[in-house]
Formats: sequence, structure tokens, C-alpha cells
Amino acid sequence: MLVLFFKEIKYFFITPIGYIILGIFWTFNTLLFIVIQNDYNLFQKSFIDFNEFFTITPWMLIVLIPIIVMRSFSEEFQSGTIDLLISKPISLINILWSKFFGCLFLFILSISPSIINIIYVFQFSSPDSQVDFQVIIGSYFGLLLLGSNFISLCLPISIIFKNQITVFIASSFICFLQYFLFNQLSVLSNSDFLYELILNIGSQEHYSKFISGVMPIIDIGYFVGLDVLLMGVSLFFLNKSRHQ
Repeated sequence: MLVLFFKEIKYFFITPIGYIILGIFWTFNTLLFIVIQNDYNLFQKSFIDFNEFFTITPWMLIVLIPIIVMRSFSEEFQSGTIDLLISKPISLINILWSKFFGCLFLFILSISPSIINIIYVFQFSSPDSQVDFQVIIGSYFGLLLLGSNFISLCLPISIIFKNQITVFIASSFICFLQYFLFNQLSVLSNSDFLYELILNIGSQEHYSKFISGVMPIIDIGYFVGLDVLLMGVSLFFLNKSRHQ
């Protein structure tokens, strides 16, 4: 399992594309939140508030995570190594979890430089500035759960479609719908019950709790449960492809 985990990470950096993707993401983050004057610039506020950062970052992940995941299985199918991988003395579920945690590590690596930006802002803040570290920790934890959710959404798509570009487009679209669509649909409901039901299907409502500094068990359970459910979907499609 560890071999597959490190293989997933190595494949991402084996070509310049991995470095270019991370470089663009890090540069864009720094320009948007530190350098360019805009509504999201952390220095434009009269007080330290990272809420804008954690609000806009999920929209970047809708593009970033499909790029990370798109070659996980599609590359195996295209190169013909999927048969060799499946024939090894390792269960399909362990193969899936190896891919999942490999992508999760790459995701954590992608967002880790943002901590440097936060430290940089602290250095230039006034000594009497109040910093709510509980909110920052909760927000990063929520971002981690949301990222894992997007990865588990993208993995079955990487199994279904063999072309990486198709996987990227389909995965970005599905992640966008899962994060944004249910919030919009809930507004159309005339029933309070249906409003709450539809709203809580999407991940945006659950993620918003974390960026407000709250870490409810029910919302943690939502992300973990959805990850397990989607990994089951990936297992179904992987097992199906084995018998084709």
C-alpha cells in the first residue's frame, strides 16, 4: 500500500506539469491575497480576517484537485498497467485508499504555502491585533475535509473515463455542482424541511461551519461518511472494469 502511495506522488512530479501546476497555484494565491490590491487582499482589511481566504480557496480547489486526481486511474488504463496493478496481491480497496491518500498528500502540499502567507501577514500586523487561532485551525481542518471530499468525487470519474482531459472537465463540473448547486436549489424550496434537507446535501453549508470557527461532529461525519460512500462507488466501478 505504501508503494502505491509513493508511486502516486512520484507520478505527479515525474513530469514538469506537476511543478508548473503547483507553481501557478502558489503564485496565484500570493498575488490574490498578498500582492494585488483587491477585495480579497489580506492587507486591505483594517483588522486581521482570513475569512475571505478560506471562502475563495474552495473555488480554486474545484480546478486544482481534478488536476491532481485526473491521472490516478486514467493513466493506468491508458498505459495498460491497470491489469498489472489489479493482479498484484493487494485488494482493490487498498489500491483505492493508496490513490486517495496519495492525492490527499499532494493536496496538503498544495495548500501548505498559504500558511507562509498567513505568517507574513502576522509579521506586519499591529501588536494589539486580535488573532483567533481557533478559527484558523478550524478553517484549515474544514479545507482538509472539503479537499478529501473533492478527491473522493474525482476518483470514480478517473476510473470511468480513460482520457485525462475528459476526467478533468467532468471532475471540475461535478465538484462545482456538489459545492454550489444545492445551495442554489435550496432557495427555490417553499418548505423549511426541504430547504434544510437540500442545503445539507451539498458541502458548502457544512464547510461554512468550519470557517466560522466551529467544528461540529455532525459536519465532520458528513465529510467522512461521504468519502466512504464515494470510495464504495469507486470500488464498484474498479471491480466492474476488472471484469470487462
